[in-house]
Amino acid sequence: MDKHKQEKSEIVTPEYYSGRVPACGVFCGGCPVYVRDKKPCPGAGINKIRCDRCKTFHLCCQSRGIVHCYECRTFPCSKFKGFAKRWLKYGQDFIENQKLLKEVGEQAFLNYFNNKLDDSK
Repeated sequence: MDKHKQEKSEIVTPEYYSGRVPACGVFCGGCPVYVRDKKPCPGAGINKIRCDRCKTFHLCCQSRGIVHCYECRTFPCSKFKGFAKRWLKYGQDFIENQKLLKEVGEQAFLNYFNNKLDDSK
């Protein structure tokens, strides 16, 4: 089986990622759309207005003058909670990701996830 083809219960095989962290707080290197072989996502910085998943939260944050969902006074809203719950099957907890992002910032957030890749080798 191709390492990037996923069944609903499978965890994504993450790849290194050093781009922007999207509003939702996904580590793009662990996103099934980013790591797939056919037409992969180019990452949050480039794809924030094309990917429906990224666009929803990007536009919401943009309308509030913030960058990430954790900055919103209603975080986590019901839309975010539903989205986050669906992503648990890919091995990412977006609420925890948002907490980490708030605590350490984008670069340390990326370092944390990329270092986990090194540790798993």
